[in-house]
Amino acid sequence: MTSAAFARRIAAVGVLGLGLAAGPGCAPRPGLPAPVSVRPLNGETKLTFDVDGDGHADYWQFRGPDGRVRALAYADDPTGPGPRIELDEIPASACPHFIIALDGVPFEVVADMYRDGHFRLFHPPAKLICGYPSMTDLALAEMFHVGPCVGFEALYFDRQANRLSDGSAVYLSGRNSPWLPQMDYRCSLWWDVKVYLDPQAVFDHELRGIADTLSGVESGRACAYSVGTAGLGTRGGRPAIEKYLEAIDRLCEQIVYERRGQVKITLTADHGHNLVPCRRVSFDDTLKAAGYRPASSLRDPQDVVTISYGLVTYAGLHTRDPAGVAACLVKHPDVEFVCHPADDTIIVMDQVGRARVRRTATGFAYDVQTGDPLKLAAIIAELHGAGKVAEDGSIDDAALFVATVEHEYPDPLRRLWEAFHRQALNPPDVIANLRDGACHGSRFFYAMVGTVASTHGSLNRMNSTAFALTMLGELPPALRTKDLLPALEAAEQRPPGSPPQK
Repeated sequence: MTSAAFARRIAAVGVLGLGLAAGPGCAPRPGLPAPVSVRPLNGETKLTFDVDGDGHADYWQFRGPDGRVRALAYADDPTGPGPRIELDEIPASACPHFIIALDGVPFEVVADMYRDGHFRLFHPPAKLICGYPSMTDLALAEMFHVGPCVGFEALYFDRQANRLSDGSAVYLSGRNSPWLPQMDYRCSLWWDVKVYLDPQAVFDHELRGIADTLSGVESGRACAYSVGTAGLGTRGGRPAIEKYLEAIDRLCEQIVYERRGQVKITLTADHGHNLVPCRRVSFDDTLKAAGYRPASSLRDPQDVVTISYGLVTYAGLHTRDPAGVAACLVKHPDVEFVCHPADDTIIVMDQVGRARVRRTATGFAYDVQTGDPLKLAAIIAELHGAGKVAEDGSIDDAALFVATVEHEYPDPLRRLWEAFHRQALNPPDVIANLRDGACHGSRFFYAMVGTVASTHGSLNRMNSTAFALTMLGELPPALRTKDLLPALEAAEQRPPGSPPQK
């Protein structure tokens, strides 16, 4: 589909989407009033609330030394707080478990807000490392174990048909979102056209929808997803992310208050965000200068199909000459590195180095030919000294994950391998990983958004590291997206107060 046709399709969808927004006036946003007093009491902190605003205390929270809410009480007795409700002593099997997934939240922001006193119904946040590229459909399909997706994005190149998909039709049908059936609440896809035009309206609509949907759930697990957070973060950067996270925190407080503590909530996100303003880049001139021809199908050896859909910090390209296209793109100043399959390996190149990623029986190997494009040499040397690297170069998978959680590229070998072999049915032939400050995608979308204050997609830590907060119990400090649900299930079954298994 041409860019003009795409623009017409989105414009038509926009008319319908704007029509959806014309409805009843905004309902009050969920949340509790500020406490009327905060006082130390027997090693705890007692917060007193006047929820109904009648001038009398009617709700109390008791926070432990770590600041986490451990107990609640209500004014069932007019003389003061009624019996304490100890949150950690409520079995997970005795109440519903709500999972609320947000689109695009970097761990760093959540960790800072937690330290500042937010999200105190929850245990400390865990780092959640998503797959590569760091994209919603890929991440949530992995989280809910329903992948692979058809493509990295709704617009993808179908090599068998030798043509691009109809990105708008695929998006609106949900065909690239196999995780959607797992959601008890996800706003109508027709709302998504407003996500980058009026993200606050979409988010407010979602807050009401999430609250209404979860209010009818009495047992089991229920899942909700917010896409409005994507637009808020993209257009507003960190201040907008902090603002909507405060609203989510208030929603959770409201749910726990209304349920009298008889609920468990988990908050999470699909991927991170880089918190860096980005300008759009194109590779057409670079490809043409090297003798390649930008095209919509692969008919001649020099044809290259470039996926330009969202505004993200990677680019996927399809070609019959992946090595040549990769060598061309790696010279572009906004490209951090490029990667492509070759035989049974993945080639990774930056401007000064080249390496191969191999899958082995026990993990992955990183064979450097020149330089060190993934900056792993020092980490692998330490792992070798600890006996975590075999004679054939195979690195212990679990050890490498732990060692690279704080690395510039978390869990890089597995994520690069799975990008080409597991994440999608139609992966590109070449992936260009962009430097922060640059993004790639639709020219029309870029003009529509106006300002890209933050986005995602690349292999680096900010793009790749989301979060998980839960009331169920302590989580491991870091885990892969695919391991979140098993970790939550393990937390449900642990005795109250016991730590996660190492």
